[in-house]
Amino acid sequence: MDTVTQITLGAAVGEATAGRKAGGKAPLWGAFFGLLPDLDVLANPFLTEVQALTLHRSATHSLLFIALVTLGAAVGLRRLHRGSSVSAGRWGALVFAALLTHVGLDCLTTYGTQVFWPFSDYPVIYGTIFIIDPLYTIPLATGLLVSLR
Repeated sequence: MDTVTQITLGAAVGEATAGRKAGGKAPLWGAFFGLLPDLDVLANPFLTEVQALTLHRSATHSLLFIALVTLGAAVGLRRLHRGSSVSAGRWGALVFAALLTHVGLDCLTTYGTQVFWPFSDYPVIYGTIFIIDPLYTIPLATGLLVSLR
């Protein structure tokens, strides 16, 4: 999916999982972790086109990546936000949900995602949604904005 949708979905997940307890930071962290898997494109200038296509939606979109980042980020966010009442478990739930919804949404596109990397490079593809879909993004963004009021 497109960047705007992934950021919006991540922010919505952040608000839903940690909400007001995080002092307004939950949607921001949700947006960041909702975008994180796509930051693999930062390596593109150093790769051939074939390498870039192969790398994107592989390691950073895998269940292994989700597990490792969730564990590290939960502890890191708890330490960073010591003054908040959000537990490491709640931060972990936010990170896990933001990453998992990103990967899940990408699986719905026609490009698919290598969810089981490094054990399999076979992409999970459902092909039920366009890469850019305003019929999905606009209601999602509207709901997020209403919930943040």
